[in-house]
This record gives sequence, C-alpha cells and structure tokens, in this order.
Amino acid sequence: VLLIAAVAIISKILHVKVHTKHFTIGHEHVASVYERKILQEQCDFAHDYITGLVDEFESAAKDKVLQYGGWFAKYILEIIYDEVVCWIMYNHMSEDEAYISVKQSKIRAIFSTFDVLPELKTPEFYTSLDNWIKDVICELVRIRNVNKKVMGNVL
Repeated sequence: VLLIAAVAIISKILHVKVHTKHFTIGHEHVASVYERKILQEQCDFAHDYITGLVDEFESAAKDKVLQYGGWFAKYILEIIYDEVVCWIMYNHMSEDEAYISVKQSKIRAIFSTFDVLPELKTPEFYTSLDNWIKDVICELVRIRNVNKKVMGNVL
C-alpha cells in the first residue's frame, strides 16, 4: 500500500503517468487532451451536419415518402458519417481541391451502391451532395485550425 501511495505521489509531483494492466496513475499530457477535444468536436459537427441532411433528401425526393419511412435515408447518412469519421481519425484533411474531389467521389460511390429513389440519382442531387461534402471538409479543417490556435496559446 505504501509503495502504491509513493508511486501516486511521485507521479503527481513529476507529472509521470504509470499505466499497468489493472490501473493507471498520473496525468495525461495536455496536448493529448486537446487533440481528443478537437476530434470530438469534429465528430460532433460531422454527425449533426450529416444527419441534418435527411430534410434535404426529402426535399430532393419532391415530397415523396422516402423508402421505409425515411429510415433508409438515415441509414445511408450513417454510412456516410462513418466514412467521415475515418477521415477525421486519419487526421490528414485538407481544403485542397484534389483532396475534396477524391472524397466526393468516395461518397458518391458509397451513395450509388444503395437502391434509392430516381430523384436522388439526378446530376443536380449529386452536385448538392458534392457541395455538402465540401462544406463538411472545409468546416472540419476550420475546426482543427481554430482549436490548434487555442491550444498553441494554452501550451
């Protein structure tokens, strides 16, 4: 017990983190806390933006009831959200046109694998989809840049 108490006190004083299979003593590095905060903020934004596109799908479908009462559209949007989370986790997003074009193509490929209403397969809808993906990427890059500035001032 004294050994564990000594390790806990030393880790608090020296800012050392001791990690074993059963417990962890000490603090995390401030940068890792901020990085996790940035990733969480990006994921929250992406989720809110992408799941909010259900209304856009309904308006593009010209007031037709979406398949399965709209649940199919929500399922597709969740698949798209999962792909965006992968982009966030790789942490290499850019506002470069080539990067955005590749990601738009990936989302189009995912979207086209589903049997959706013909109104959701028009060039106009795909242009809207491309614009939404570009908006998401640009906002995710902006979130990272703003938070990096804040983190730089704190550290």
